[in-house]
Amino acid sequence: MEIKLKDGRNFKINSYQKDSFEMIIPFNKVYDTAVLMSQNNASNAKIIDSSTGKETVIYQFETVKMIGFETKIVDENNVSIRFTFEEIPATEMELAQLRAKLELQRNVFLVGMNHASPEDVIRLYDELDTWNGFKFPYRKGERFKYNGKPYEAIIDHVSQANKTPDKEVALYKEITKENKPTYLEWEKGKEYNKGDKVIYQGGIYECTWDKNTREPTGLGWKKI
Repeated sequence: MEIKLKDGRNFKINSYQKDSFEMIIPFNKVYDTAVLMSQNNASNAKIIDSSTGKETVIYQFETVKMIGFETKIVDENNVSIRFTFEEIPATEMELAQLRAKLELQRNVFLVGMNHASPEDVIRLYDELDTWNGFKFPYRKGERFKYNGKPYEAIIDHVSQANKTPDKEVALYKEITKENKPTYLEWEKGKEYNKGDKVIYQGGIYECTWDKNTREPTGLGWKKI
């Protein structure tokens, strides 16, 4: 028998139950294997029987999380390990996902989509406006979606239908995970130096001198 995880990896197993399975692995693979049994990987994992020459799914886990594992020494190189899981109710999972999404949206819309981190823009791709081939104008830094990918305008310009974001690299760039930094909210009493950027009352401010503890609307700051 084998267990097939969500990421496609297969492991031979000795036995399984509704909430656990047992396998033999080398001592030095215990940690790495436990990491693989994360919630995303173990949820909906399949137990497969290939003894007839054809893969047959004989059991499938629900949405689960690992609650622990037990080991027994087999020989000087290997250990028998049993991973145990508990089912996560669908309502609990949905609520957790909703809370995470709402928190993400709060942070993104506080900054504004055009100043959000690339990771947040990618995750909230569906919230972006669709690229307009006849817009006057697109502003530098403005984000939108086109052909399944998020993009950003590099310069101010008037868009043209035949100059699409995937072709006009002088006008647009695809948003990936390494572009802009994530700005943090201004903290009262914290000392900021020239060049530091913060969020304050929904805007982005840049510090213009060193050792500045004033509020961003006062001296030593400029709104960007």
